Amino acid sequence: MQKNVTAPFVHTEKTVHDRAIEWFVALSPILVWSVFMFGARVLSLCLISSCFAVGLDYLVRRYVFKMQKGTRVDLMTAVYGILSAFMMPVAVSFFVPILASVFVVLAKNIKPFRAKHLFNPFVFSAAMLNLLCKTQMTAFTRPFAYFSAFSFSIDEKLVSGYRVISPLQYMADGSVYEDGVLAQLYGYASGCIGEIAVAAILVALIWLCIRKEADWRGTVAFLVPILLLALMYPSDDAESNYYAYSVLLSGSIVFLAAFGTNESLSVPMTKTGRYVFGFVCGVLTFILRKTSGGFEWGYIVVLVMNIVTPFIEEFTKPKVLNEKKGNNEKRRNND
Repeated sequence: MQKNVTAPFVHTEKTVHDRAIEWFVALSPILVWSVFMFGARVLSLCLISSCFAVGLDYLVRRYVFKMQKGTRVDLMTAVYGILSAFMMPVAVSFFVPILASVFVVLAKNIKPFRAKHLFNPFVFSAAMLNLLCKTQMTAFTRPFAYFSAFSFSIDEKLVSGYRVISPLQYMADGSVYEDGVLAQLYGYASGCIGEIAVAAILVALIWLCIRKEADWRGTVAFLVPILLLALMYPSDDAESNYYAYSVLLSGSIVFLAAFGTNESLSVPMTKTGRYVFGFVCGVLTFILRKTSGGFEWGYIVVLVMNIVTPFIEEFTKPKVLNEKKGNNEKRRNND
């Protein structure tokens, strides 16, 4: 089995498959809860997205990059596939996760900065799907409205009968989600299948932090400015505290904060860089969602920050001790 010998994992003995297993375990509470809330179709979407992503990635690694036999299967691609499925409504047609897998593999294999992804694969997939399949990606249905796990597409009349407005759509209209904060925290709200249960997302994040697969710095730096800005600039028809909690728990805020800032190949590896990345993402996401609403601006913000990640990392990396010693010696020689 291939060891991770390229940055940023040179310091660890974990293989790529070991890391993927850690992520599978972390995402299992979200998957179980999503199946409970939306039915077995969740499993179908996750399987289609992950399997197609792994298969397509295998072909790219074998025939495009000419990789050796033991390195052609990357299970982290399946993780990206599951995460991309989590960012869909449950009633989408099966062509949506298939298309998602294409975008995942495309983003995963664009590496102009050597070991770094240009874009976070599952965030790139979600952004492209929202642009190309907006109708399907905004067709949210109420929890416990179970649909067939094997039908390629769900009848539009059936979907419309269970159609509801998501918390983010309420926020875009200047309102607050009427079912309350606890519904968003425990997953009884409407929305994408993996984003609504904030409690399950936090459990996943804790596991990843324990297993050294995540760093809390970027997540906290993402969430804190959103909370503070929401307290400072509340909606006209809601108490500031209630509005702030609703903003924090709506849409994909916590999902992006937990996973978008911890995809190691698309975020800075330095501690300060994680703070900068998360803080800028949080501030820009709040401003754009507050001023324009509609499209999920959080995706675009994360992707833009992915592009500048190598520069943030370069700017925030600590000076090498040997360089300092060398400079001191040069000064002594000059003296």
